[in-house]
Formats: sequence, structure tokens, C-alpha cells
Amino acid sequence: MKLNHLGSLITVGEPGPDGKETYLGYLMNFNEKGIYSPDGKIDITPEDCEAHNKALSQAEIDGLDSNCEIGMCGTLYWNRDKGVTTFIGTKIADYTLNPKQTHITFRRNGKVFTGRLQRHAQCFNFRRIK
Repeated sequence: MKLNHLGSLITVGEPGPDGKETYLGYLMNFNEKGIYSPDGKIDITPEDCEAHNKALSQAEIDGLDSNCEIGMCGTLYWNRDKGVTTFIGTKIADYTLNPKQTHITFRRNGKVFTGRLQRHAQCFNFRRIK
């Protein structure tokens, strides 16, 4: 697998016919066991892994702020103490829960999002509603 843009948001292979690149998802560093993408082990440095994850986290936040229209969906993470976060724990917003603690609502830059928390899961799917 050919990796491009090491040290920032890493892409895979060559751009497609439309010129768009395919980006890796979040990477997991298991130290002596190696660094893994959702597709398997990849050969990069821990520094490249950290830079990629930070760039991807920021891209998710920028997407919420700039591109997320009413009705669009995504997946984020919930931490009772930290709030709504990206996969690596970058805080996006505070939250409110309904009385049964199954629905979560958060606001960011005048936009309102809602989702449903699953039992024993930290990630949740959300939709922009306002």
C-alpha cells in the first residue's frame, strides 16, 4: 500500500480519475506490535501516526463547522466528563442528555445536533437538526 503525505493527513495510493485522494481513518499505535489502520498493519512512525490522527480530528471538526447541513449525519464520541469528542478525545462541545440518558444533544457554532447513545458504547451516531 503506497502512503502519501506522511507527517500530516495520510492518503493511500494514487488519486482516482476525479483527482480525489483516499484518506486513512484513525490509526492505532500498539507500540511494539506496530501501528494499524482499519485495513491492517502499516509501516509508519509513531510521530506520523500522531500527526495524522490530529489532522483527521481537526478535519472532522472543520467539517462540522463548515460543511454539515441540516439532515447530515456522522459519528462522534461521548465522555461523561469531557463532553462530545473526536476519536482521539479532542473536545467538540458540551452536551445535554434526556432524562432516560439515551438521547444526546449538543450545540456547536449555532448548529444543533442530536443522537442516540447505545448502552456500553462511547461512540454515537448524530444528525444535525438545526
